[in-house]
Amino acid sequence: MSELRLLTSADYLAHRQLMSHAFGRGGIVEPPVEPKEPSKETIGIFEAEEICSALTTCPFTVYWPGAVTGELAMGGIAGVATHAEARGQGHVDRLLCESLVRMREAGQLVAALYPFSFSFYGHYGWGWVGEKYEVTLPLRELPASKRQAKRLSAEAAAPQLAEVYQSVASRYRGAFTAGSRNFPGLLAADDKRLTYAYVTEGGYLLWRYPSGDGAGELREYIAATPESERALLALLRDLGVQTKRGAVVLPADTTLLCHSMHWDIELKMQPVFMGRVVDVAAALSALQTAQPDCAFTLAVTDSHADWNTGVWKVRVEGGRISAARTTQKAQLTFDIQSFSQAFWGSPGLERLRRAGRVAVHDEGAFTQLTALLPSTPVMCWNHF
Repeated sequence: MSELRLLTSADYLAHRQLMSHAFGRGGIVEPPVEPKEPSKETIGIFEAEEICSALTTCPFTVYWPGAVTGELAMGGIAGVATHAEARGQGHVDRLLCESLVRMREAGQLVAALYPFSFSFYGHYGWGWVGEKYEVTLPLRELPASKRQAKRLSAEAAAPQLAEVYQSVASRYRGAFTAGSRNFPGLLAADDKRLTYAYVTEGGYLLWRYPSGDGAGELREYIAATPESERALLALLRDLGVQTKRGAVVLPADTTLLCHSMHWDIELKMQPVFMGRVVDVAAALSALQTAQPDCAFTLAVTDSHADWNTGVWKVRVEGGRISAARTTQKAQLTFDIQSFSQAFWGSPGLERLRRAGRVAVHDEGAFTQLTALLPSTPVMCWNHF
């Protein structure tokens, strides 16, 4: 019979070999010189003491406009893998359900992942959240400006980046808090190429020249003010003397395109990632609102986390929100996927309703929930 347990140092090499099989196309993994511990949040399924499947949950703190503290604890699901000969036996199903239990116990109210398949994880209650642009810019077509940006060393740039990043990222749900980001890592050189940090008051960009004839990489582009954006765009124009195009990932509400538009700008819309609510009642209770006191009922079905399934009486009292089980009739009905998307804020409730994803039995209740869960942009500048 298979065993589900946390991995230990004795499992380190076998786990790395599983990761190579799933994500590294079978690259050879050398044994560590000294014993190494897998992530303490990595769980695996074993048959006859041999690892078959594994999943890692990374604990993060993310900005969350509307939360009492402005932040929420989030579990980031990563490294979901199964050896080919062990697939189709329900191992990932078991690991995902166990991860929800563990995230709930750890106080991680929301979860996110970058999926290999949207439909696969949709079955477990995850839904796509947020929209972002992959943008390729013709650099010499960007507007010129007399505003200046300066180049800083990695050591000097890191604290300035954190301050500017926080001023922008705190507007988005799902963005890592500034204190949890590895800015020195972002500034590091790799592939034998430098990462250049350019800073202006209220903005910065991290630039890497292409290794060939492709587009230069804007590893990160953050502008908190129109003035900082003009300065950064002018700098990119000057970088265009050597490199014709630059590629960058931007939130869907970016203001860059308000400053410059051209036929040669290439845009590709993508979801930010997939998100889920781990604990419905606790997640609602973590929010605050300026709305008047009210009460309504909503029903949620969640076949992979039974603590979420039921009818909930949601109350607003003095700006604080609470949710408790009730036997009253539901005025709104969700599955966990649509509730999760509404809680994240993008796609918002109105959009979900137009898509037939929310059953509304009382218009007043829908209006009240929309006030508690307004459409809010989602963005994350990190991968995990």
